[in-house]
Amino acid sequence: MSIEFGQAVPQQYWSLSDEEFLPAVGWASKPRGDLMKGAQAGDLERFGQGLTAGLKAIAKQKKQTRHSSEMMWSVLWSAEKVEDTGRTADLIHLVESASTAPAKSKKASSSSKKKKTPGLSWDEISRLLFGWLEQVALSEPMQPFELLLLMELLENVGYRLAPATLISTWRACLCAAVAHCFKLEETDFSETPDDQILLVSGEVPWRASFLFAGVAGAKNLRQLGQQNLRDGFFERTDTDGTPHADMLSRIDFWLATMTRSLFIGQVWKKRLWDKEALERFQLTLQVLVATSNASGKLALCPIHEIGHAELLGLAAYFSGLSSRSAERMYLKALNSGKKKRSQFFIQTEDYAANQSDWSALAVMRNYWSDSSNLLMVTWNGDLPAVSLTALGKQLLEGRWEFSLTVDGTEVSGDGEWSAVCWNSDEDADYLELQMDLEGGYTLDRQILLPRNQHFVFLSDIVNGSEAARLEYRSLLPVASGFTDAVDEETHELSLKTKGLAARVFPLGLPQDRDFFYPGSLSLNERGQIELHQAAAEATALYVPLVIDWEPDLKRKPADWQSLTISEAGKISPRDVASGHRLRIGKHQLLVYRSLKKGEVARAVLGHHTSYESVIGRFDSDGDLTPLLFVE
Repeated sequence: MSIEFGQAVPQQYWSLSDEEFLPAVGWASKPRGDLMKGAQAGDLERFGQGLTAGLKAIAKQKKQTRHSSEMMWSVLWSAEKVEDTGRTADLIHLVESASTAPAKSKKASSSSKKKKTPGLSWDEISRLLFGWLEQVALSEPMQPFELLLLMELLENVGYRLAPATLISTWRACLCAAVAHCFKLEETDFSETPDDQILLVSGEVPWRASFLFAGVAGAKNLRQLGQQNLRDGFFERTDTDGTPHADMLSRIDFWLATMTRSLFIGQVWKKRLWDKEALERFQLTLQVLVATSNASGKLALCPIHEIGHAELLGLAAYFSGLSSRSAERMYLKALNSGKKKRSQFFIQTEDYAANQSDWSALAVMRNYWSDSSNLLMVTWNGDLPAVSLTALGKQLLEGRWEFSLTVDGTEVSGDGEWSAVCWNSDEDADYLELQMDLEGGYTLDRQILLPRNQHFVFLSDIVNGSEAARLEYRSLLPVASGFTDAVDEETHELSLKTKGLAARVFPLGLPQDRDFFYPGSLSLNERGQIELHQAAAEATALYVPLVIDWEPDLKRKPADWQSLTISEAGKISPRDVASGHRLRIGKHQLLVYRSLKKGEVARAVLGHHTSYESVIGRFDSDGDLTPLLFVE
């Protein structure tokens, strides 16, 4: 029985000497060359010579591929935070040492000795690696990430290792790859993150099939990795390429696996995907680039091992995304390499906005610029999450929480969030979410980001059937680094950080503070904008909020008021329809929401409407210029 892909490694083979093991390797063709013939004869010297020559050719092939300098050690991008004393951590440190070790040992000059402590020599790396492999043989099997690290080390610098270490590493990787891929079908991935599923089921077999191309079954292994990468990608993206919101916290790990796999395909001149898959991947990249702010960071995703802009730039190149696309030009500007990047604006006819019900994700963006406004919203969990960048500065990031009490009793969610309205045009991007609450109540959330103004409109709408005392709190997560200031006379709140000043207006509260009127706006101890609003004996409650960061308006006087709304000559109660006007300097904003359907058009500030929602600005003649109408 031979060692080949597609079958298990016989237990007795693990304990064989190298001379006994090599003849047991099954080859895909008649043995030829030093590698195969040396293995067939159990001749370690000849096999080692053939392996060294083959690995030198692989390293040269990789270096000749464009962007190889960034990609050579890219498996390290997927390094998780592990215990420094653990086995995987030891291998990571060893691979990091190998990635910076000189090609040849050189006598250091007196000046270089003073600059830095010399790294490990190749003899030391070989000795430590040999010891690490012995440790694996005495403990649990090699993990997929460890296997990827070792395969990359073999591809890049394997020919520099001591002969005994090189053969042991090649053997350990082959056995681990054969055993791993044989067990793939029975592997339980139910608790495994999406990026790890792709790495384990797709990237490992795809990469192993090239390193061990001569071993029997490698071609089938390549097809397996290719298919698993394709299936895993399609399963976690919408037809328009939008990735599911569940993946956002680890989307860089997921993207790293895809990017490495595309790179390896280019190294070996083998296509990873067909045209359909590649085109969808390009769409995915367009969505992800649109979620990245002026620093290049992806919204709602922490930075792990590699900068997001660099990763996106590499993925865009290997995917074949047009260099003339707005996304590629945006990434080029972000990755310019200059310490102080110049301002930029990219003209494009298409809006960089996107929404997917299936992915539970929406991206709102005004322009491709270093000072753009960007808002991403997800609703895949029990609470929506928001990430707002204003003029290129992070303003909001995290979960948008709430609390509701009805006649003193707390009311919680009783279902899942869903998008009930999405609109994107030349004026604004608009999203409306809805969730059922206990006791027959519903909670709607309005989110509007205009195209040509610097503010965001956010509102919560509680709706029920029976009158009760409603108390509501909306809690928006402010990014770190902001200081706050509360106006002594009004409910206005100011937020400031370097390069950005924002003003927050709670339109549902009276402008002037009133001890007898319930409600407040503040930045609480958890760094959240906390808006408290209440209504007595009401069936509905409208809780609108405006955050404005227009530089020209930051010192202008502001005032706002709730408006009288009438229907057929009768005043509508606040739990039937609610309207508000905000004025900052000469700029005026109108927001209106119908909480109960009217029989005829209602009038608000001289404007008659049958729409459910109206958001607009008044021009200098007093005419309303709409940003949004929702039927």
